[in-house]
Amino acid sequence: MARKLGFALLLIIFAATFVRLGIWQLDRAHLVQQISIPVADKVEVAIESLIKPRISIPDDAKGRLVSAYGRYERILQAPNQSTENAGVRKNWQVGILKLSNGAGLLVVRGIGEVAPPNENIEVHGRLFPSQIEDRVVGSKLSSELSRIDSTVLLSKVDFDLYDGYVIATSENPDSSIERVPAPKPVVKAAGYYWQHISYVVIWWLMALLALCMPLFKRRSE
Repeated sequence: MARKLGFALLLIIFAATFVRLGIWQLDRAHLVQQISIPVADKVEVAIESLIKPRISIPDDAKGRLVSAYGRYERILQAPNQSTENAGVRKNWQVGILKLSNGAGLLVVRGIGEVAPPNENIEVHGRLFPSQIEDRVVGSKLSSELSRIDSTVLLSKVDFDLYDGYVIATSENPDSSIERVPAPKPVVKAAGYYWQHISYVVIWWLMALLALCMPLFKRRSE
């Protein structure tokens, strides 16, 4: 009798564990569904108060709304660029904005070849980390960027550069250039919705199998 009670208790523990694992996977599935909700924006800040030149962007600064004031020292082209939600690739115009502290900031002005005003300009936009993969290989044009990354320009300018780049949402004075979408950051969660749902089914089937073990055993006897 004690042996049967012990065996039944063991099956109940296994079944409860499998059910709990299924609930955990269900919670993960709901979390994955929520990653499409953008993170709420914080107050826009001046770029100088958020990061320092030649220092990697901290995680909490990525995606922040920032402002910068200076003069474009140089205009470059970043070919073969695309947004996360669009498969069409275009050339982006990237300017090196030199700030009052003497450091340069990479600014994605937009799409096309509209020249910026030849004066100090105020830029508002969203901060992104440097690209790590080349978008074009083998280019020898001095005005072309293989990727939007300040490290590829360190040997070509005589002043410090900020890490990352800003996608401009507006400039003052403004121009007629077509702006590049600056998506809000989103919460990341591992896996896919239906992958987690499949694990829920598997774990709960295991729980059902554990509870049905006595029936299988009795039938075999």
